[in-house]
Amino acid sequence: MPLDDAFAPYRLAPGALPEEAARAAEALSAEPLLAPPAEPLPAPLVNRALADIPAGRAATASEACRAADGNPAGLSGPLRACLSSDRQQARVAEAARAALDAGFAGVCLDRPDAPLALGLLGAGFCVDCQRAVGRELTREYGDHFQPVDYLALAREAVAQAPGAVTFDHLPFGRDFWRVRNRALALALRGYARSARDAARAAGRAFEVVAQFEALGPAQLAAARLVDATIFPAPATSGPGLVRLLRAAAGRRPVAIATQPGDGAPAALARLAAVAATCGVELSGLEPGGAAGQEVAAVRRLARQLALRAGRPPSLAAPVAELAVLYSPEADLWTGGRHRRSVERAGDALAALHAQAPVVMRVQDAPPGAVLVLADAGALSALEASQARRRLEAGGTVIAFGAPGAVDEGGRQTGAFLPAGKPGGVRVGSGTLVELPALAPEKGPGGAPDLAALERTLASLLGRGRRAARVAGRAQVLVVLNRTGEALDVHLVAPERAQGATLFLGEHVAGGVRRGRFVSSDGSDVRIPLNPSGYSISTVLPSFKGYAVLSVSA
Repeated sequence: MPLDDAFAPYRLAPGALPEEAARAAEALSAEPLLAPPAEPLPAPLVNRALADIPAGRAATASEACRAADGNPAGLSGPLRACLSSDRQQARVAEAARAALDAGFAGVCLDRPDAPLALGLLGAGFCVDCQRAVGRELTREYGDHFQPVDYLALAREAVAQAPGAVTFDHLPFGRDFWRVRNRALALALRGYARSARDAARAAGRAFEVVAQFEALGPAQLAAARLVDATIFPAPATSGPGLVRLLRAAAGRRPVAIATQPGDGAPAALARLAAVAATCGVELSGLEPGGAAGQEVAAVRRLARQLALRAGRPPSLAAPVAELAVLYSPEADLWTGGRHRRSVERAGDALAALHAQAPVVMRVQDAPPGAVLVLADAGALSALEASQARRRLEAGGTVIAFGAPGAVDEGGRQTGAFLPAGKPGGVRVGSGTLVELPALAPEKGPGGAPDLAALERTLASLLGRGRRAARVAGRAQVLVVLNRTGEALDVHLVAPERAQGATLFLGEHVAGGVRRGRFVSSDGSDVRIPLNPSGYSISTVLPSFKGYAVLSVSA
C-alpha cells in the first residue's frame, strides 16, 4: 500500500464493522484504514491497513511519566507514557512486530507526543526523564556537576512563581525544556528503527506513520523521521498552515486531522481544497452528506492530476516569489509565537496571490525569492548568519517584527540585522523591509495591513512581474506548482467564481496559448490564454471549490 498514491487515513470507530467502514471510506476516497492490532480484519483489508499503536499512552499508572506535582501524567485522562523510557520503547517495538506478523501494511504511532503536549509542567518529572535531564546538565556544565532533585526544585519554583510558570521560572528551565522537546525525536527515531528492522528481517515493505496530538516545534521537526504524518489543525486553517505542514513533511505524505464537529461542513470542504494545493489531504471520514462528497471530489481530482503527471502530489515544486522561513528553534523559545506569525504571514501573502511557500532552512529559499522572517526573534546563530549573508549579498528580506538570535540555551544574543523601515533600507547589497509584528510578545497581534503589504510587494517584486493575480468579485486562492516543464495553477474558490480573470506572468508561464481547466465540480475544458502586457490572461470558467489549470510549453 504505497502511501504516496493516497493518504487520507481514517480510524476504525469502536464497534464498527470493518467492511461497512471500508465501503463508507471508498465513497469518500479515504484510505488507508487505521485499526487496532487486535481487530480481526478481512484478508483484503488487513494488507492495506495500518495497525493503530498507542505510542503515547502508558500501560499502567506505575509506568506513566510524572507531572510536576508528582502525579502520573494525564491523570484526568489517558495516562501518558515517558518519552525516555526503555520499557515504552520495547513495548512499541513488540507491538510493531506483532502488527507485521499479522499482515498489516504498517503501523500508525498514535500520539507519540502525548506527554509533550501536556506542556512544561504536565510531564517530564519521572525518574527516566530526570535521568535524561541530568545527562544534559552534565554535558552542559561539566562532569563536576552534582546530581540534583529536579522534581523538588520544580515544586519550589512553582510555589514561588508570581503567575504563569515558564521555563524561565524553573532552575535550569531552558535545559529542561530543550531535553523535553529533543526526547520526542529520540523516541520517534527509536520507534521507527525497531519497526523497520523487523520489516527488513521479514523481507517486505512496512510503513511507519505518526499522528501527533499537538502542533509544535518538536512535532514539526520530527515529521521527516517517519514515512507520513498526521497533524491536528482547526477546520478554519488557511494556506499559511498548509504550506507549513508541507515544508515540515518535505516530500512525504501529510494529512490534517480536525476534531469531530470542528467547524461547519462547508469549512471542511474549503480546507480540503486549500490543502490540495500543496498535496495535503484530510484525515477521517468527516464530513458526511454533500460536504463529504465535495471533499471526495477534491481528493479524486488531486489524485487524477498526480497520476497524469506521473508523480505524487507531494513532489510538485512550488513557484516561489517569496519564501517564509519557519525555524523550530525560534518557535521553541518564543512559545509558539513564531509559528503563529508564519501562519498569519502565509495567509496574508496568499490573499494577495503572492507565491510564498514555507522553508525550514535559509538555504532552501530559492536564490531570487524574497526571504520572509515572521517574528523570528530567536533564530539560531547559524540561521542568523545565513540570513544576514543572504541579505548582504544582494537578497531581499521582509521582517515582521525585529529579528533576533539566541544561543544554544535560548538566551538572547542580540539583533543580527540593523533596524529596518517599511520603505526598506540598504544592508550591504540587499534590501531590508521591517513591518509590524504579527504575534508580538504582548498583545494579541493579528493579520497585517493588506494594503500596506501590497505596496511593499509591488516595490520589491514589480507590478508587472508578479507570478499570478486574479481580477474579479469572488475571492480566489492561486497556488502555482511545477512538474518538469508543466505549470499547474491550483485555484480555490469557497463561493462560486464567475467571470474571474486570471493573469500569469510570462516569466512563469512562458508563451503558452492554451490550457486545460479541470474542476472538482465536473468541468474539463480547454481554454485560451491571451497576451496581456508582461502577462498572459484568461477568463476562468465558472467554478466552486477546487480547480486546476494546467499549462505546458
